[in-house]
Amino acid sequence: MLIAAHPTRGVDVGAQAAIWEEIRAARAAGLAVLLLSADLDELIGLSDRLGVILRGRIVAELDPGSLTPEELGSYMTGANTEVEA
Repeated sequence: MLIAAHPTRGVDVGAQAAIWEEIRAARAAGLAVLLLSADLDELIGLSDRLGVILRGRIVAELDPGSLTPEELGSYMTGANTEVEA
């Protein structure tokens, strides 16, 4: 299992691309990857599925293939109160 917490925070664009490629390679090799990030594009671009935890409870399980950063952000901030599971 690979746990990546904010893996590209504070790095330049070139390093970001390299890190994203390493995460994709780990996933392709069969490794389970848990990605924790505040970068919504990173979460949507690298995830097979997304779970949002707000105030200690899971408030949504979402498909990144049909999700916008704005929608994801609304779950993360509590603006979207509709529970998806």
